[in-house]
Amino acid sequence: MKQLLILVFVFLSSSFVVAQENATLDYFVIKAKENAPILRESVNLLKIGELQNSIILAQNKAFQVNATSEVLVAPYFNNNGKIIDVTTTPSANAFGYDLGITNGGLYSAQINVTKNLFNQAITDNLLFQNKIQNNTIALSSEEIQHNIIKNITDAYILTYQLQLQEDFTKEILKDLEKRLQVVELLVKRAVLMESDYLLLQLDIEGKKLELQQIQNNLEAAIIQLYSLSGTPIETIEKLEAPNFNSALTPLQFFYEKKFENDSLQIVANQKVFENQYKPQVTAYANTGLNAVEIPNIYRRFGASAGLRLTIPIYDGKQRKYNAQQSLLKAESLAFYRENAKIQLDNNLKSIEQQIQALNNNMMLLDKQLKKQQNVLEIYKGKLVQGQISIVDYLNVIQNYKLNSYTKLQMQTNYWLLQSQYNYINW
Repeated sequence: MKQLLILVFVFLSSSFVVAQENATLDYFVIKAKENAPILRESVNLLKIGELQNSIILAQNKAFQVNATSEVLVAPYFNNNGKIIDVTTTPSANAFGYDLGITNGGLYSAQINVTKNLFNQAITDNLLFQNKIQNNTIALSSEEIQHNIIKNITDAYILTYQLQLQEDFTKEILKDLEKRLQVVELLVKRAVLMESDYLLLQLDIEGKKLELQQIQNNLEAAIIQLYSLSGTPIETIEKLEAPNFNSALTPLQFFYEKKFENDSLQIVANQKVFENQYKPQVTAYANTGLNAVEIPNIYRRFGASAGLRLTIPIYDGKQRKYNAQQSLLKAESLAFYRENAKIQLDNNLKSIEQQIQALNNNMMLLDKQLKKQQNVLEIYKGKLVQGQISIVDYLNVIQNYKLNSYTKLQMQTNYWLLQSQYNYINW
């Protein structure tokens, strides 16, 4: 029995932890990264890139073996009265290929083996190009993850704002319902008029409709969070406050890594293009049947081997033009890199200024809200004594509500600016 109770406790504890995790920003970010199809595809693309290294080595380092078979017949026409004749002794009047070229036919079945020699530089250039392409995929995956974090964070902040609005409206509604009970007593004692009671009741009904709309929007926002994270919809009690700090300035910004990789891509492509200008030595060998006559064909089995040297001489200055293109591409990248640096610095300074201004405004608004809370408490006391009208009381509540909503919006903007700062400072 004791062991059973322990198991039940552990199960309930783990369920509670899961429920808590479901309501945090980190939970949705982790799930979004786990479930994003494009990130899963990136993992496979990287594996494909690794396999491409093996393909490059196989194409340039391994022996290439293939089998060939050929049967060639070169007939003669109008040979000794025959319309078509396959022979090695045509008449002088026969029409057909020169006997010295075809000898009447070719019968071949061979196994061929070839291997490129002294091509390490060519292979290295191809492997380097593939490495840069794989780096491009990895950087793209990193950027996608960064965008996912930004999108989930912003959606979570806006959802949490709706939750704060819901809590605030419930609190106001609860207080108004208490005031309604007091007003009802004052009406019965003829301290306040019945119209005051109806006016307060009407305002409460309006607050209930407002609360219902906020709750609908909150539910839709939570569903959107689950959709963005690729997770089945679950029921959660509360969202925890978004907890994240401003990102520290990295040692190397992402745009710098990206431009560095793009520059290396230009270099790699240039090197691979110039592979065709390197002398290439190929060793080859074959064995099998190779005959031009059917008689004694069984004696025509043999073998041969050799080396083939290919040296490019002239291609119309394509190598020079391609090198000039690469230089222009590198120059364009440098322009974009410098512009990206300026934009990043300016954007970060702008966000820092906006955050500072928001902090100052929120401090001032906090002081104003505290004063309004004091005024509200005074009006509550006067309302009980019948010294103020319901209209005046509702006006005070409305002003307090507007400023409270302004504070919520400022807090939301503060979090959104932090999110944007982290997104850029990367």
